[in-house]
Amino acid sequence: MKDCEKIIEMAQKGNGMVTATDVSKVGLQRRALTECVLAGTLSKGARGVYFLPDQLEDEFAIWQHTYPQGVFSGNTALYLLKKTDCIPYVFCMTFPKGYNASAAKRNGLKCKIVVAGRYNLGLQEVVSPYGNMVRCYNIERTLCDIVGGNDIQTMNQAFKEYAQSRDKDISLLMSYAKILHVEKLVRNYMEILL
Repeated sequence: MKDCEKIIEMAQKGNGMVTATDVSKVGLQRRALTECVLAGTLSKGARGVYFLPDQLEDEFAIWQHTYPQGVFSGNTALYLLKKTDCIPYVFCMTFPKGYNASAAKRNGLKCKIVVAGRYNLGLQEVVSPYGNMVRCYNIERTLCDIVGGNDIQTMNQAFKEYAQSRDKDISLLMSYAKILHVEKLVRNYMEILL
């Protein structure tokens, strides 16, 4: 089987997406990706990320691959968690302290830097709207991140939906709020809604 055929098969198994890293892991040459693009069997989404021609490009997967240390947060996490209908026009990612996020900022990402102890707090994997696995914070962490922010309408909607949810874990929410120093704000919101 030719390299390009193997790569197409990998992309089909990968929900229409394949990365240069994936290709290298199975021992194929990365130049085969360029050959696939020239042949029209793949399209390039971003550096190192390729899609089948009939597949819509998954911006979430592209950003996750481009910045693997990043975790989707804020309103972007709300969207991934299906807690808002507002598609983010600026994606937000959180990075650990010490990470140089200047390239991510130049590429249009809203970046937040947090200390190591807070970076993994509430971290989970979710399926993007296009079916690829990406990392974001859980709803409790996300509510703590957005409380007191500028987007009051989205924040109110998210807190209201959370308060009505059967899956809410208020003790976890308050634990995160204490660690992130927003306990008073979160408590005020939850007391009004419950």
